[in-house]
Amino acid sequence: MLKKSVVLKRKKMNIPRVNYKNILFFSLFLCGLILGALTMKGEDSQLKAVLKDFFIEYISNKSTNTILGCFLDSAILTLFIPILTFIFGLCAVGVPIIIAMPTLIGIAVGMATGFLYSEFTFQGLGYAALIIMPSAAIVIATLLKCCNEAISMSLEIIFSISGGSYPKTKNNELKEYCLRFLVFAVPLILAALLNSFCFKLFGGLFTFV
Repeated sequence: MLKKSVVLKRKKMNIPRVNYKNILFFSLFLCGLILGALTMKGEDSQLKAVLKDFFIEYISNKSTNTILGCFLDSAILTLFIPILTFIFGLCAVGVPIIIAMPTLIGIAVGMATGFLYSEFTFQGLGYAALIIMPSAAIVIATLLKCCNEAISMSLEIIFSISGGSYPKTKNNELKEYCLRFLVFAVPLILAALLNSFCFKLFGGLFTFV
């Protein structure tokens, strides 16, 4: 009798590519978030007093503003860091600054949340949950994508200047780079609009004076 031989064909496994830059930036953001929250922990300090005066004045001015005025104020604040990130992405020296961006954003968010809780306890947490966090989640996700694109562009410029070869992709071409940041502006503007509506809807529920 002839023995039948069984041949097992090994299938190729398609392992999904991991974007390590996204993981790096998110990790840096989390580190900044924890650091910012810890900064606000402890007894009353001069920093807290300054932040409290600034926050109460900010809330007071925003309460008397129209929804269009609130939107414009939020849009300016929301678009400021992405514009800086875009500019640094076009610089060979921009890499360390871009890497620092997620940490600085995390520190700012951590300090804001920690300050609201330490000064106003559950009322502060309620304000953060209803007014700050819905738009902040969109802004943070978009900013991390901005940092990803900017560092790729900056690295390409470095390799071009040094005469090396960086793996060019369509995303790193100047035209595509600009178009991507224009696309990123859409969720950022929507986030500013959302923040304005949330403030007008829920801002009256909180009294910080």
